[in-house]
Amino acid sequence: MNNDSSMYEAAKSLARNPLGIIALFIVLVYAVASVVISLAKAEFYQNPFHPAVLFLAIFPVVVLGVFTYLVARHHRNLYAPQDYKDEVHFFGGLKIPSVLERGGGVATSDASGKETDLQIASSIEASYGELLSFGFVLVHQTEVVQLRTSPKSGRYRVRVWIESIQRQRPISDIASVTYRVWSDFNPSVISTSDQASNFDLWLSVYGEFPVLALVTIKNGETYVLQRFIDLPGRPPD
Repeated sequence: MNNDSSMYEAAKSLARNPLGIIALFIVLVYAVASVVISLAKAEFYQNPFHPAVLFLAIFPVVVLGVFTYLVARHHRNLYAPQDYKDEVHFFGGLKIPSVLERGGGVATSDASGKETDLQIASSIEASYGELLSFGFVLVHQTEVVQLRTSPKSGRYRVRVWIESIQRQRPISDIASVTYRVWSDFNPSVISTSDQASNFDLWLSVYGEFPVLALVTIKNGETYVLQRFIDLPGRPPD
């Protein structure tokens, strides 16, 4: 019983990252192959070119080739954020745009040097100005309640709220905020008029999703804000 428990714990710990899942897959394949060979008839051992024998001979070579490719080309994808002493280090392997290395303040990973279309620049400038003139933004903060060890096992407490980004636009200008969250929640649309809490919304979640907030100003003006609820470790659930 103790052996079964220790095997289960070992398998669960390996399943926390892609590298461990690959290891579990290899072990599973060889376990199945061992059972098949142990139950094979005598004729099996007299045929060196039996498909099972060829598989056992070729499979390690294929695994070595694939593993070498992954380590050489995609080594960062073999680990989960929690495998690092500090999850911030998970992003340390990302390629930093050369503009930032030279002390610049803004850049993308696109090295083509493509210039922004004037029409697009004008449109987004107008939208950005509209956002600034509205004066409010949607923010969120996350607390890990239970670490994720398997799909949907993690639990996170999330607070979403409204903040003012303009001194001349106090939070008291808002009459109410109506939130639209993921459809799995009941209700998925919920409103609040609690100014003291910055019209906050509390969520207990295991995965990531977008949130929309319809902000209603006391003069009747409305504006839609959006926020993607990202979580520590970026669980894919």
